[in-house]
Amino acid sequence: MGNPMTRRHVRPHGRAGALTPLLRFLAGPYAETLAIAWPAPHVKFLALPSARRHAAAILLDRDLDLEEIAHIAAYGRDGDVAKHLMHGQATGGLMKTLSRLGETLWDTADYDVFLSLFSDENTAQVLRHTDEIRPAQLRLIRALPVLLRRPKILRHIPDSKGAVEDLAATFGLAVRMRGQTQAASVAHRWERAASSERLFEMAADDLQPARFGNILSPPDLPPAFFRVTDRKMLGQVAREFRNCLRDFTGDIAAGRMAVYVLHDGVERAVLALRQDPAGWRLAEAKGKGNMDLREETLRFIVDAVERAGGRTGESSWTLARRLHEHFCSRCGPAHVPNRNTWENQLMLGALWD
Repeated sequence: MGNPMTRRHVRPHGRAGALTPLLRFLAGPYAETLAIAWPAPHVKFLALPSARRHAAAILLDRDLDLEEIAHIAAYGRDGDVAKHLMHGQATGGLMKTLSRLGETLWDTADYDVFLSLFSDENTAQVLRHTDEIRPAQLRLIRALPVLLRRPKILRHIPDSKGAVEDLAATFGLAVRMRGQTQAASVAHRWERAASSERLFEMAADDLQPARFGNILSPPDLPPAFFRVTDRKMLGQVAREFRNCLRDFTGDIAAGRMAVYVLHDGVERAVLALRQDPAGWRLAEAKGKGNMDLREETLRFIVDAVERAGGRTGESSWTLARRLHEHFCSRCGPAHVPNRNTWENQLMLGALWD
């Protein structure tokens, strides 16, 4: 992506002159560049419909000079301007939708999110019928799987990044539990929710097992790992790694937890998997004395677990509880964990779930 502040300075209308306060307010980081194409007092730019002004800002990041951008924004037909914005793709209603982005120009990253969402027809249909569109709202929509970007679902999406991410994660687990062929069916069911609270209740319900007593065999990891299969071996591993694994003897014996040792790698590691309705989940992976593992080792472990049919992330129980807490005045507010990094998203360190 280019930087609008470093674009070649073409002066189609003369000298830029001083920027007016109104242009600075409306155009923000684009003001100085736009002032070259539409010099002070910038009347011809300010007189453009807001959709055309947003289009000009977006085009500053394309391989066009300022004179061409000024001509397209001011005189291009709506369909032609839309094709420029969408890299030649024909899209209906784009310019009308741009008019709902407000009067002030957005950052480049926010425009990228908008155009990316508009390129999906289902999401574009939602945006075409949205009266007022703002960047924060689009970032929430982008966090959802495409199948959930439906008007009847989006109308109940709360203004909370954590809650929306939890809903997206729940949809992924619900589909994992039922099979990919049921993804549309799950989304269609959620469309019937009459409120935000009901939507999250329905999502939490879909994390519950349909049948009880279903115990899966632990994943068969590659030869670099061996599985702990008796109490004596568990004691030896606990002493070697100086941890409290022996406290989980009952869970291991009952088939709810499986412990493995990585013995053939850059560093030795012990890992614990737990079973919940969504399958076997990597719950912990540590070195001796509960020391954190190198990223290289952790990625090797995650890859082995996923190839064997396991998963990473939060337990279905934890996620279902938090879906409830997002709207329960007695239990909430929900505490949303840090998910900013890949390691954070693994949600390790939760053996008790």
